[in-house]
Formats: sequence, structure tokens, C-alpha cells
Amino acid sequence: MPTVTRQLATFASDLRYQKLPSEAVAAAKIAVLNIVAAALGGAQTRIGRLHTGLAKETGGGIKDATLIGDGTRVSRPMAAYANGGLAFALDYEDVCQYVIHAGPIVIPAVLAVGESLGASGKAMIAGVVAGYELGTRIGWSMQPTPARGAQVWGQQYTPFAACAAAGNLLKLNAVQMDAAMGVTGTYAPVPSAYKYFGIVDETRPMREAKLGWGWMSMAGVMGALSAKAGFRGGHGILDGKEGFWIMAGSDQCDFKKMTQGLGREWLILGTDFKLHPSIAWSHPPFVALTKLIAEHDIRSRDVERVRVWNVGVTRIADFDPQGAVDAQFSLPYAVATTLLREPLTPALYAERKIRSAPVRAMMRRIECIEDADMDLDWFKRNIMRTRVEITLKNGQRVEQSATFPDDKPKYGYAEVVAKLEAMSDGLLPASRVSEIAETVQRLDKVADVSALARLLAPAKRGR
Repeated sequence: MPTVTRQLATFASDLRYQKLPSEAVAAAKIAVLNIVAAALGGAQTRIGRLHTGLAKETGGGIKDATLIGDGTRVSRPMAAYANGGLAFALDYEDVCQYVIHAGPIVIPAVLAVGESLGASGKAMIAGVVAGYELGTRIGWSMQPTPARGAQVWGQQYTPFAACAAAGNLLKLNAVQMDAAMGVTGTYAPVPSAYKYFGIVDETRPMREAKLGWGWMSMAGVMGALSAKAGFRGGHGILDGKEGFWIMAGSDQCDFKKMTQGLGREWLILGTDFKLHPSIAWSHPPFVALTKLIAEHDIRSRDVERVRVWNVGVTRIADFDPQGAVDAQFSLPYAVATTLLREPLTPALYAERKIRSAPVRAMMRRIECIEDADMDLDWFKRNIMRTRVEITLKNGQRVEQSATFPDDKPKYGYAEVVAKLEAMSDGLLPASRVSEIAETVQRLDKVADVSALARLLAPAKRGR
């Protein structure tokens, strides 16, 4: 019986568009459009410009792949790095099966390699699905126990998603894909989430590289390119008592889960697209708040006090965010800006907005309350729960609860198009935005994905 690494490598190598059910194709298209939208928004941020600048500085001279929102073409690894960073700059990406942020890892890798090869849209879709399936299965299988997860945690397994996606497009065979995964595991980062994720005094403001999502996309691309170039060995990176799971700090690994239903059950169908540009833990409160605002026509000037019971409060109850990443991980900031009815555009995390008097005044009216049962539901069942209570100045008290995924509003193609429009405002003309949406919608009929890449450059630059 092949090892789990070889089984996954074989699946990723062999996967072709013709093997995909229509539902998986549709999910891949929305995933692409969602990341394109997030990256176009990210390109308009300070963090995004830093990523783009580094990519130009270190990846120039080779014009393989396009930097989203900029138009410069750089090497494939650096395009994956920068576009992965852009896609996560606003924390507006996706999460697959509540275990991996696959989009900012997979989509930049596929765009970079696909553009350089002149790959078809069908080939791009197959690469996307391969990346989502492998990355999610590996992440699913090596989740730590709650006790260990409270000590060490991260998503350092995500480079394997980019490796599978890029390797599929490069047509690596199973042995090469196995070797590519070995290289990718070598390039994977340490699980450093807790050193920046939360209110860690000595690391404030939060590091703007976050968990290094662009680097993870680049690592997977480098792994695939290394195998294509002839690097051999390093097989079985996931297997055994010394496999990647223990390297990454977990205390358990369910190897059977990695391959259960492989090729029959499509995990990409469990992709959840963010409806608010912030950490996912803030989304249930956002939904509860928007319901209360709509039902009671609540105006910010009428709010006396807000109390929020939520998952992860000890890490996201930041009442003094110092920068964009702090604000994206701040539950009080998400609550305050929602009550102030701030639009969901890149300007939500502008420095002037973060430090504005109305936002700071509203945050002072908010209380975040820890709930151990809510935390346990997240770690054991991947369920996010919240309860929001608003006391108005007239003495009226209203409250609303929300549980995700059950209470999450519908968020499909139409909603992602609206996100694309909001994120590209000021960067691309409306006609270009419509063309991007239409191109992704018919991606399986596109002969060369370079056509999509060209649309992601600012109109003023041309090509």
C-alpha cells in the first residue's frame, strides 16, 4: 500500500478537469474570483505595496507572471509571494472546512504558474481543486488536541496546497510530486501564530507579514519547480512518527483522514468566503450586529453600551489597535466600525480611520466577555458562536445570537462580485471589473489564463 504522501501525490498529479464534478468546478471559480477581489483590495494598502515592492526588487528581470493591481511581471515564485500577500492584506480571503485559508496560498500559485505556461482555464481549475483538496486534507488530519493547540498552533501545512496546485499545472508525475512535497515541507515556516496572534505586548503592533501567507504560496511553487528541475528524494514528508505533523508542533495525526474519500468527496465544496475583512472570529458578531441595526434602526449616537460574548475573546479583545493588522484582529474595532456603518472597502483599515475619534469613542462603549464553552466549540467542533447585547441610551436593551456556519448569510457568486466591485474601486474602471467577473465565470472556456492576468493590471498601465 502506498504511503499517505504518495497517495496524495498521485491524486494531485493525476487530477484533470474532466474528473471534476460540476459543483467542484463552480466552487473553484468562486474561489478564484474571491481571491482576485481580495488581492485587488490588498494592492491598495500599505502592506500590499510593501509586498509588491519586495517582489519587484527580488523577482525582476524574469517576466513570467503578473503582480495583481500593479501590472509588473516578475518571476513565478515572487509573483506567488506578492499576490499571496495581497490576497491576505485585508484579511478578506476564504477558509476551507474551517481548517485552512487555502485561497491566498493556492490561487496566487496557480496564477503565477498558469500564466507562465499559457495554461488553459480548465488546467487552472484542476490545479485549484488539487491545491484545496490536499491542503485541506493535510490540515484536517494534523490538528492538535485542544490542550496542545493552546500552546502551539499555526497553518504551516498550507504550502503543500500551493505545491499540489503548481505541481498539477507543471504535470509532475507522482514520484516528482512526492519529492516536491518533501522540498515544500523543508521550506515551510514554524508554527508562530501565537507570537503575534493576540494581544502580545512585546510584539505590538502585530507583524504585518502575519503567518507569511505569500511566503507559503512561494514555498509551494518553489517545491514544485524544484522537482520539475530534477531535485529527487525527500519522499514521504507526511508519513510516520517523524512526519510533518510532529515537525509542525502537533501532538496527533489521523493518517486515515488524509485519504478518506479522496477523489470522491470534494472538500473544496466546504469553502467559506469571508463576508467581512477581518479574522473569522469577528464574523458572527458582525452578522448579529447587522441584524440588530436593521431590526431596530440603531444609530451609533443612540448606543450606550455593547456587550459581546464570543469565541477567542482573550486574543481579539484589542481596544487599542496600532495598525491595520491589529485592527483586523480586533473584535472591538469590528464591532465599532459596524455600528458606525463604515463601508467594507480598503479604507476601513486606513491609519486615519483606525485612530479616528468616532471609532475610538465607540470602542470605549464595548465590553468583550470570554466564554469557555464557545472556545471549546471552536476547538472541538469548528463552530463559532456569539451573543451580542446592545443597551441604548433610552434604556432599551436588545440582543442577538449567531452560530456559524448555520447562521451565516448566503455568500455566493453575486456576493463575491459585489466584493470585487468594492475592492477594485479607485483602481480599475467598472467595465474592467465586469470583464474580470465574466472571464472567471467562463474560466473553463478560456484558452490561455494570461487573458485573466492581463485584466488584473491597472488600466493606466496597459500591457
